[in-house]
Amino acid sequence: MARALNFRIGKKVFDLTPLKLERKKLYGWSESLITDLNDDLCIPLKLLQDKSILIPKGGTGLGVVDNKGNWVDKSQMMYVNEEGKPADLVPSSFDEEIELNSSVSIEFLLEHNITSIYSLQGEENHPDFVEAVAKHNQIFSFIFNYRADYEGDPAFLIENEGELFVLVGKKIEFEYIGLEGAGTIDEVNEDEMEDELDFSMM
Repeated sequence: MARALNFRIGKKVFDLTPLKLERKKLYGWSESLITDLNDDLCIPLKLLQDKSILIPKGGTGLGVVDNKGNWVDKSQMMYVNEEGKPADLVPSSFDEEIELNSSVSIEFLLEHNITSIYSLQGEENHPDFVEAVAKHNQIFSFIFNYRADYEGDPAFLIENEGELFVLVGKKIEFEYIGLEGAGTIDEVNEDEMEDELDFSMM
């Protein structure tokens, strides 16, 4: 059974169930299968940069190879913060109430690379919550953690035509290069641009 997220605004708590929206579920997908000369399916392997070790698919989730080429199991590793001290475990967002007391601008949201989108199911049971999100001056934001981990991700709660969505992503770090390194814009040939248009996308 799907678990619900509990959002708190003031003294009221609203429970809604997130449903992840995936492009392949909406549009379908295709995949390429590689076989050998005997038509047996090939299994992909990861080759380290120094070409010394082959790691099977899923192997990087079990551990890592240190700079001496030794295998280190993930259970032996310890997460640390920027100060080098043991990092605190961030609980799952499903295990605690999500306090909606922080807001950001649309410009701040656009500075993030959105990696996951969830549709909140059950909004019809909480019309006052949908209205509160829709009429809020800015965008509610919070830290989202699908499962307990050492680092949560920025998440944003938005409303669209009576439906609620949670957008989860990563902050894009823009590097300032200074005024001296101004770039140039290449002139575009309009005839060449016309030839490149894909009318099937319109």
